[in-house]
Amino acid sequence: MVDALMRGAAFAGLLLLPAAGAQGAPQETAAGKLNTEAFLAACVADPVVTDEPGLQEGSKVTAQAYCACIAGKFEAGKLSQADVDMLTKMHKDEITDEDADGYPTLEDLMAANEGLEGDCKKSLGMPAATDAEQPTQDDGAPADEEDIPQDE
Repeated sequence: MVDALMRGAAFAGLLLLPAAGAQGAPQETAAGKLNTEAFLAACVADPVVTDEPGLQEGSKVTAQAYCACIAGKFEAGKLSQADVDMLTKMHKDEITDEDADGYPTLEDLMAANEGLEGDCKKSLGMPAATDAEQPTQDDGAPADEEDIPQDE
């Protein structure tokens, strides 16, 4: 039941985005709304996403809500349709060497996407980073603040 409510709330939020965004959005965004349907489908089906801490079965946050949150931030992040299409390919694991070579801002796009994901994790109450993402020392142990040399 909670899952159905979350889907309904996410869907309702997506319906409100165009109305809210049209008032303060630049002219080019209002004229051409981003198509995020393929992105949402690819994101929700991506095992990397579904394995995120906080999205496992029984969690209060669903992959659908998480992906909808990310898609909802595209226009504010000034992503183009080409950017959305490239993120869709990323979730489908279909980015080729040609895509990477022909997309000069791919690293910037991936960094922006990580920022959007982080914002959504925070707003949805998901864990921000796993132990694997934490900085480590040379021996593989997590770095503690007291282990970091202080400038004198």
